[in-house]
Amino acid sequence: MEENKCPHCGAEVVEGARVCLKCGALLSQPSTEPVVVANMSLDTTPAPEAAPVAQQPDVQQKRNSSKRVVALLLSALFAVALIGGGAFIILGTSESDVEESHGYAPWVDLTSHFNLDKVVDSDGHSHFNSYELTHECLPISRELIVEDEYDAVVLGTGVWVRSYPQLKKRFQRCQVKTGDLLHVTRSAGYQSGGYWSYVKVNSGRRAGKEGYIPNDYIIEQEKYDLLQRYVLTGSTNMNHRTPSKYLNAIATVLMKLEANTRHPNLDVAQLDVSPFKQHTIVTFGISDRNVAENNSLLAFVQFYNNNNDFVILGIVPGKVVNQVSQNPNGSYDIYYIK
Repeated sequence: MEENKCPHCGAEVVEGARVCLKCGALLSQPSTEPVVVANMSLDTTPAPEAAPVAQQPDVQQKRNSSKRVVALLLSALFAVALIGGGAFIILGTSESDVEESHGYAPWVDLTSHFNLDKVVDSDGHSHFNSYELTHECLPISRELIVEDEYDAVVLGTGVWVRSYPQLKKRFQRCQVKTGDLLHVTRSAGYQSGGYWSYVKVNSGRRAGKEGYIPNDYIIEQEKYDLLQRYVLTGSTNMNHRTPSKYLNAIATVLMKLEANTRHPNLDVAQLDVSPFKQHTIVTFGISDRNVAENNSLLAFVQFYNNNNDFVILGIVPGKVVNQVSQNPNGSYDIYYIK
């Protein structure tokens, strides 16, 4: 091993030594070569400090824009998280907004049945033609039950079960009451000015009796429950003595409004009766107590005077009917106030 001398004290030092072990003098400058440690190159040369540079306006704007984009993305993710948890805060539209876009009352939409674009508004009044309102739509009418047998309920008062439709003698018939349960076994077709069915009485004093009852006095259980809730409660001007086909019609309207599931607080009333030669037009008013504005509907129903069938001409937003007139083509012009 080659030895050298310290330039300061003359003591001998080992070659490559950086410090004299005798006087402590520095023998050489530190190497600037990288030192390899565990296969990783570590540069021991200190980096020079960079001088501060003023940011250019466009660079600052880009950074601000990036910050805004990040903020918007975070807001969107937050809203999605809330919606996923059941909260409805910023995305989408409410159901009432969708229904109002149809130009209908905010709490119901029957545009699949009626072409409400045909309603004309002028001078505070509204008007429609019964043919135009149902053009290319499905008019609502008495829904005939096609099954040979089904369960039903007696509707109306003074209902008689007859041994044959034309017979009127008391010993050949028996009276049933409103709400008595029936089992309809077959349809008897059109006789004596109306449609009849052959039934068996399943409840009440006449349980076990069989005979014929006009279809006008037969109603499905679900519709009868709606009448009990909204019409036959004593809070309206309709009761058990109201013509049964009127009650059947308003029950059909309530079914279309989904009153049993969507609108639990309805007021129902019979507003107007307009008789004509072959038909009678009856106007019903329906309002929802849970809705603050535009809560009233008018239902116009055409009844046939020679039988118990009916057709619903229209259900529209409105409060008062003004006039109903018949045209030569059989249609009706109806004027009302919204």
